[in-house]
Amino acid sequence: MSHRLRQDNPEDTNSDFVTALTSALSEYGLDELSAAQQNQLARHYAMLRAWNQRINLTRIIAPGEAARLHYADSLFGGRFIGAARTLIDIGSGAGFPAVALAVLRPDVQVTALEANQKKSLFLAEAADALALANFNVATARVESFDLSGYDLLTSRALDRAEEVLPAVIERMKAEQRFMLYCTPDLLGKMTARLAADFTVTTEAIPQSAARIIALFNRSKTSSGVMQEGQTECGE
Repeated sequence: MSHRLRQDNPEDTNSDFVTALTSALSEYGLDELSAAQQNQLARHYAMLRAWNQRINLTRIIAPGEAARLHYADSLFGGRFIGAARTLIDIGSGAGFPAVALAVLRPDVQVTALEANQKKSLFLAEAADALALANFNVATARVESFDLSGYDLLTSRALDRAEEVLPAVIERMKAEQRFMLYCTPDLLGKMTARLAADFTVTTEAIPQSAARIIALFNRSKTSSGVMQEGQTECGE
């Protein structure tokens, strides 16, 4: 496989993407990125476009759509990282939200968990090209991977999410949290499968009528008392 992409200069990336990203962040109510962070995400986008011609990473590739639906969408989750210092993205695919969050929060150690070998290679190449010292790639299925060492678990576009993720959530320790990018429909299907008690807080993703972030925490009590903006999931 050619390594030409790793020799590209970030300044050569399509300026339309940088413009669209700046606009999308403003629409999402997010802080501006530094020039270095913009360059890192632009480099990732350039690699995404090139690699997507060889392997199926995403259907959303136009600069404006990618900036909004992939990058700004992923970066919105940065609001909910809180005090977490380790994060794992389950089924990272092209690196959403893992790459965006690693760029946003260099103080957080981010692991991209991806079972597909070709996608894992892309993620490793991207981490190298972006010089992400806080980014690791693990090539494994989530069912066989030890998640106990991570403060925050997240997932955005995992295949068979409603079948796979409830078991992942039920394995969480009390101090762990799960941040799920999803639709209300997917959230409902997942919570219906949960046997243990969890508190779920939802936050609407800006510029979307059907996308939310759901934050799962283990309930401290089993009283079933619901707080405003939260739903209690259990038997």
